Amino acid sequence: MIFTNPSQSRESTLLVEWGKHSLSFSVFHEQDNRVLHAEVLDLEKELNDYAIQDFEKLFKALDIFAFSFERLICLIDTTLSTLVPAPEFDATNNEALLNFVHDIPSGNFLYLDEEVLSSDYNLVYAFPSALKEAMEKHFVNPEFSISQMALLNYFAKLSQLDELFTIHLNDSELSIYYYKENKLLFFNAFSYISAEDIVYHVLNVLNSLGLDNERCLVYYSGLLPEDAENINLLKQYVKFLKPLERTNRINYASAVEAMPTHYFIQHYASFL
Repeated sequence: MIFTNPSQSRESTLLVEWGKHSLSFSVFHEQDNRVLHAEVLDLEKELNDYAIQDFEKLFKALDIFAFSFERLICLIDTTLSTLVPAPEFDATNNEALLNFVHDIPSGNFLYLDEEVLSSDYNLVYAFPSALKEAMEKHFVNPEFSISQMALLNYFAKLSQLDELFTIHLNDSELSIYYYKENKLLFFNAFSYISAEDIVYHVLNVLNSLGLDNERCLVYYSGLLPEDAENINLLKQYVKFLKPLERTNRINYASAVEAMPTHYFIQHYASFL
């Protein structure tokens, strides 16, 4: 049972993250500063293939959507994003910017943007129109963003770090972040199919940044067991590979605390 009394849901935040093939969610009770629940579910088909009626059917089928929440955050996982230096940013040009750097798949998208904390960049990204319309139809004032944005803002708050190289993996996408002396020096997201793809992208970024894969400490997060094939292969090429630990500024229900510490980092970052 997620909630111990009827009012607990109305005092909580629901964060829903949409992956290419999965839906994950976490419930955070602000008064207790506690994550009450975290879970991941498989989608019947790819996110971009969902029409509004498919989302409506899903909302009715899942118990978590039957509750009322004080706040609802909706994240998506996507490689359809790019950093734009603030002096060159123009919100009226978002679609053109993304079409310049990405092959946008068929479908209807909104082209949104957000300022990245403690940096001179804006993140521009494509968001499925059907998902936004369906969420706004069924929930009051949902907030929209992408998982990479949650992580970028979280890492920006870790001001005590002199250097941070970290990767985040979801079911089909890899994001890589590099900070040095509290400045964002690199961010990009890549699609992957195999463990070999992950190794290629990580080594290529390390090499481009002049970092030694035998010396650089590389953190990872995502819903991956430490003995997963993707991690085991990467360990053969990156000497110092370490799971990123969740924030200690939040309390966790016992079932959540028992999960690996690098799970749901992007969810907990959104609650800070």
